[in-house]
Parts: sequence; C-alpha cells; structure tokens
Amino acid sequence: MRRLPILPTLPTAALLTAALAWPLAVRAGDASFSDEVAFAAAAGAMRVESFEALAASARSLAPVAAPWFTASSVGTPIGVQDGPDSPQPGYGAQATQGSHYLSVYLPNLPQGALRFDLATPATAFAFDLVDVGEAAGTVHLRTDAGAYAAGLTLATFPGNLADNGSVRFFGITQTTPFSSVYLTVDGIDEAYGVDRVQLSAVPEPAQALLWLGGLAALAGLRHRRG
Repeated sequence: MRRLPILPTLPTAALLTAALAWPLAVRAGDASFSDEVAFAAAAGAMRVESFEALAASARSLAPVAAPWFTASSVGTPIGVQDGPDSPQPGYGAQATQGSHYLSVYLPNLPQGALRFDLATPATAFAFDLVDVGEAAGTVHLRTDAGAYAAGLTLATFPGNLADNGSVRFFGITQTTPFSSVYLTVDGIDEAYGVDRVQLSAVPEPAQALLWLGGLAALAGLRHRRG
C-alpha cells in the first residue's frame, strides 16, 4: 500500500510559523534612547558605520556615501575628518571610534537638517553626537514613515561652553520600517560631529524564503526519522 506523505503535526507547524516569523518580527516598539545599553537591549544586533573606510574630505555640499547609507544636506557643509582637526578644524569635535568621523558645520547660522538615506529599510537607528551644547538649541530627529514621521526632540540645550567636546548617544526604535532619517541640530554656529552610526535592517524576502525552506526540510527529516 502506498503511504501518504506525513503532514507536519500541529506543534511542528506552529514551530515553523513562529520560526519563520522571528526574523521578520520587529524587536521593539516606538521608543527613543539616550542610554546605549538600553538601546542595545531593545534593538538587538546592529550594523555600525564609523567612517573608517572613507577617504577624508573637506566639508562641502557633496553627499557622503557609506556602505549602509548616504548622508547629505541641502545647505550645511559636511565632510569626513580623519582627525580632530584634519583636514579642517573640528572646533572640538572628534571621533568616538577610530579616527574618522562625519563633520557638520555652517558658520554663524543655525545648522540645517542632515539627511541619512538608508540602503535598506530599518527599524532602529542610533549615533554618537559630538561637541553639541555650546550654543543654545535643540537636537531634533524625524523619519520618513511611522511614529516619528512628525519628528521628536531628542535634547534641548541652554548653551554652555563646558559642553565643548561633549559626547552624547541618541537612538530610536520604530515599529514601522523607515528609509530616511533627518537629524537637525539648530544651534547657531554649532559645529558638531557624528560617529558610530548604527542601524538595523529589515530582512529581505529572499531571507524569509531561505528560513522557510530550511525549516521545512528539518520538519520533513524529523517525520522520516519518526
């Protein structure tokens, strides 16, 4: 008698569904962070860009292309420094990992928005912000979709020269994936640096299919052994 194929039992089917859903699930909800430990616990594994592989470049209106994103600005010059004052004065900013960092400065005016266009959608984004707080102003961030599309204020500063060279961490997690992030530091004449940009990527559909294929094969092997 020909045996009919054995279908996965309910527990196996449930396991397949849960395991397949795991890489597609959002790790955290909508939240902002100034503590890196709390952010890491909520966001999970991240891709990190510290600009070490990029060539140094003087600040200009040209975009800065990194492997996981492109940084650009409409009116505020940006560039890649390979030292605190190389190739231009950093005015107190410096790298927080390695020697390279992204330098942003518009003299004698409020700093404009710095835009990060991501190579793949993300649900988490974080960065080190260096040398901010000497001028009165705010640090504002918004995404192109989801809870923070309307923007949020990450910090407010009254203006204190003691903040020269300060290093602060900021991060967000968002349920809805986003493809662009806008960072605005609006202090007048507030030169600053950005380093250790972190982002998570939403798994591609092909990855999900690989998960499904592998798990289905394991389920079939389990039933054959049974």
